[in-house]
Amino acid sequence: MPDIHILTGPPGSGKSSVLTHLAPDFQTVSEPARRVLADQRATGGRGTGDQDPALFVSLMLQQAIEDQQSLRGVSGPAICDRGLPDLLAYTAYWQLPDGAIRTAIAAMPRPQTVFWFPPWQAIYTQDAERTLDFGGSDAFGALVRGAYESLGFSLVEVPLAPIKDRAAFIRQRIGA
Repeated sequence: MPDIHILTGPPGSGKSSVLTHLAPDFQTVSEPARRVLADQRATGGRGTGDQDPALFVSLMLQQAIEDQQSLRGVSGPAICDRGLPDLLAYTAYWQLPDGAIRTAIAAMPRPQTVFWFPPWQAIYTQDAERTLDFGGSDAFGALVRGAYESLGFSLVEVPLAPIKDRAAFIRQRIGA
């Protein structure tokens, strides 16, 4: 069984930056939402939150399942920017059905650790994919946290610190 660890939290809380810092030493998986958005925009697809939220969630679910399956043969820790439970926040946000996501969560290995990146206004920036203002990001983060907690996950809070210190905290908790 793979040794999977999840980085989660509100958009713009530093997950992707820390993942990039950890990438030379671990198998990593980038955030499905950004990959889906990039693909949909490049191909003129409608699977974005502002055009077709249900399709966007479906495409993210498909990507997340493929990502999890790709980790089955990995030895050592793997670190993912977001996990399947994050998708429950998207369904809550857009008031969409979540049965397919819950089925996928039940079928996948449970992550060893879920690292929570708290909202951090000092580092928050908007970009082409991150269009929420800080308040919206914080509110979405509450949906993410609620999704994990509703599934019985204990979250390990990552301190507000420079990227290298946050990465060191994660390494220490993983034992690598």
